Amino acid sequence: MLLEGLTKPDDVTFVNIFSACSHMGLVEEAWQHFNTMVNEFAMVPTLDHYACMVDVLSRAGLLREATEFIESVPIDHGLGLWRILLSACRNYRSYELGAYAGEKLIELGSMESSTYVILSSIYNALGRRRDVERVRGVMKTRGATKDPGCSWIELKGVVHVFVVRDGMHPWVDEIRDGIRRLLKHMEDDEGYHPAFDFVLDQVG
Repeated sequence: MLLEGLTKPDDVTFVNIFSACSHMGLVEEAWQHFNTMVNEFAMVPTLDHYACMVDVLSRAGLLREATEFIESVPIDHGLGLWRILLSACRNYRSYELGAYAGEKLIELGSMESSTYVILSSIYNALGRRRDVERVRGVMKTRGATKDPGCSWIELKGVVHVFVVRDGMHPWVDEIRDGIRRLLKHMEDDEGYHPAFDFVLDQVG
């Protein structure tokens, strides 16, 4: 066991143990340590402990168990546990449970744009277009806007920053012309045509 050799573990000790179990896929061991913490050391689990256990279950693909565990947590855990589950559901393509977690987050008033983006993507994968529009509407109403994509490059000691749909860069016309030439070279005789309008739309 990971506790061997330790004198008396504290809250942080168990957080580290659960985190190690999560990354190593040691679900049963994590449960053993959780029960040891509660029963043998009489420690009251904190939100960090619960979050680690949700992560253990979610990383292992035990999403139904993670959902049941979240709903059994006796303390006010806010949004954090549902966020962990939503992300895992997206990764495992467990769309129904993901929708459930996402709706919980909306119900709790989440202001993170990622919640709405992931949930709308899940509904889109499920073919539920009305729900996609509803989630986007809630996102807009609450002002949970998605941060625009951004990139930068340093040329001759000068850092150039590019933001999606931002036309304020002083070289924007030259950049657009360069993209047009590049896309023209990318076209071939077999009918391949790049998404020309989409690319230019992102430049500004």
